[in-house]
Amino acid sequence: MKLVTRLGLLLALGMLVLLGACGGEEPTTDTSSSGASTAKILTFSNESPHVTVIDAETNLVVKTADIPEILKWTWNDDNNYFDGKNVWLGLKYPEKDDAVVIALDVNTLEVGKEAKNIYMGKATKSGMLHIGKQGSGEVVVIDTNNATVLETWDTVPVNGGVVCDADIGIGPDGVERFYYPTQKGDTVVSINPETGATLRETSTPEGATPLMHTNAPDGRMWVQESGSNTNAVYDPVTLELVKRFAAAKTPVVGTFSPNGEYAYIGHGGDPIVQVVDTKTLDEVIRITVGNTPSKIAVHPNGKYIYAIASKEAAVVVIETSTWKVTERIALAGNANGMFLWAD
Repeated sequence: MKLVTRLGLLLALGMLVLLGACGGEEPTTDTSSSGASTAKILTFSNESPHVTVIDAETNLVVKTADIPEILKWTWNDDNNYFDGKNVWLGLKYPEKDDAVVIALDVNTLEVGKEAKNIYMGKATKSGMLHIGKQGSGEVVVIDTNNATVLETWDTVPVNGGVVCDADIGIGPDGVERFYYPTQKGDTVVSINPETGATLRETSTPEGATPLMHTNAPDGRMWVQESGSNTNAVYDPVTLELVKRFAAAKTPVVGTFSPNGEYAYIGHGGDPIVQVVDTKTLDEVIRITVGNTPSKIAVHPNGKYIYAIASKEAAVVVIETSTWKVTERIALAGNANGMFLWAD
């Protein structure tokens, strides 16, 4: 069953945002103290508990919950779309050749199927969320305002690869574009988010394997190239290469400081978070944090970076004033996803 079919069923039944976590039971753990915090972290695990909430002011686990009938999470990172109440996430069911998009209420932890992964980034200003379907090389457009599937684009270019990590970016010309790398297709693509028409397609060196990416606050496309262990930065309008530079082994995720001064790159093959100056595109430092920091997030105050040690059941806290690891937050199980939001 393809993604659009499953989504259409869920949306028609009004279930996308209303399926009850733990069958409507209370979260399994709550160690929060009184007083409101300004930021919280969600981590996602394929093991129970499936969702863990961390208070980013105290670094304490305050709540956990399970998602009914979950098998596996798709790729979910700190660039996933957040509508102010719900973070939009992906679940995958490989044995059914299926994937599902859900919207998880970050306060209540209640939630409302493609052979491989699905990828999503930010929504457009009008609330259109574009889902990259990796296995079938398609893009599905969801209207998040009323939780409906609008259309599926099945002719987007992949050059023999896939639609990999996806994001909406706004260039210096003020125009929104939808971007994605094609992994083994060794290309990066921008398309019109309203029509699906291809705007630009740029080749990377053979074997670079452009895997994941995020658009920076200035609109430029930052791509992690896992095959060549490099990062590449592209002009958001022309997709011309601005600079390609070395990463640690298997770069897989990127995010940015709140003021856009630094880029932070996580890796799947080295215990490294790489810090890059976004103006000069020079490396600032490599921070050893723990096994496979494949998801990272930044506190809204810019003072802390959080990285999952995905094989050590922990979230590592980095202080940006010193670039030192200052704390490790223990989790009940290994995490494979992360999202941070401010109240």
